[in-house]
Amino acid sequence: MSEPTLAERLSQQLIRLDQLLALLTRETDALVQRDVDQIEALLKEKLTLLDTIGQADQQLSRHPEIAQASADPELADTLKQARERLAECQSRNEHNQAQAELVSASLTRLQQLLQRTRHASAMTYTGEGQTHVGQRLGKRIQV
Repeated sequence: MSEPTLAERLSQQLIRLDQLLALLTRETDALVQRDVDQIEALLKEKLTLLDTIGQADQQLSRHPEIAQASADPELADTLKQARERLAECQSRNEHNQAQAELVSASLTRLQQLLQRTRHASAMTYTGEGQTHVGQRLGKRIQV
C-alpha cells in the first residue's frame, strides 16, 4: 500500500479543519442556548477531532515532500487555506471560551440569587466574597 501524497494529506486536513469549524459553530449555538448535554457531547467530539488533527499534522510535518510544498502553487494554496481555516478555528474557539465564561458567571449569579431568596436568614459570605448558605447558623448558640 502506498503512502498518500502530500496533496491528499493536505486536502484531508482541510476537511478536518472544516469539520472542526462546523463543530465550533454548533458549540456556540449550544452555549447560547445553555444546552449542557449538547455542550458536553460537543466537547467530547471536539477533543477527538483535535487529536486526529494533531496526529495528521505530525504526519504532514514528516512527509518527504513537505519542503517542496511552497514551490508547487496548488500545494501552497491548499496549505494557505489550511492555515487560514486553523486561524478561524482558533478565533471561534476563543469566542466560545469567552461565551462559556459568561454563561458560567450568569449561572453562578442565578445560583446565588436562588440561595438568597430561599434561605435569606441563613446566608453568609465566604472569605472570597461568595454567598454561602450556612445550614448550621445559630445551632451552637445558647441563650
